Amino acid sequence: MDVFKYLNDDGDAIAHRLNETVANFGEWPQERLFEETKKAFGSLEGHFDKEKMIVKNIDNSPVVVPLSERAEADIKVMKEAIDSIVMIHIDEPGFRNALISLADKFNEHRAFCRDEYYTALKEVLSAADKEHVNAQFEQMVLS
Repeated sequence: MDVFKYLNDDGDAIAHRLNETVANFGEWPQERLFEETKKAFGSLEGHFDKEKMIVKNIDNSPVVVPLSERAEADIKVMKEAIDSIVMIHIDEPGFRNALISLADKFNEHRAFCRDEYYTALKEVLSAADKEHVNAQFEQMVLS
């Protein structure tokens, strides 16, 4: 399993779900909006855990550390946004705006990961570390 391809594909699917939910906010019934939002939040949590698992397998590389710090800061902001959205009722005007903001933040995070972060992680992982990460990742995905 190629961890980085999986993360890219997973991120694309989550971004699609978030963007589609935002785009159809006024069209879909509240029950569907709620379910799609709930699925997106669960997918985001799992995605963030998978990203963190890779970083745990890398020594303190001078290239990766600042990128990992940025990724962690992005994740923290998005988790706080999720916590805020959960406290807003779906029919309140703030819900849609908060969901749009979260989708925008995730889209920015995806671009950062695709263009910089995953490339740097791939470069610093040794062949043995890649095998170890792939094994951990398969176990994480399949469990």
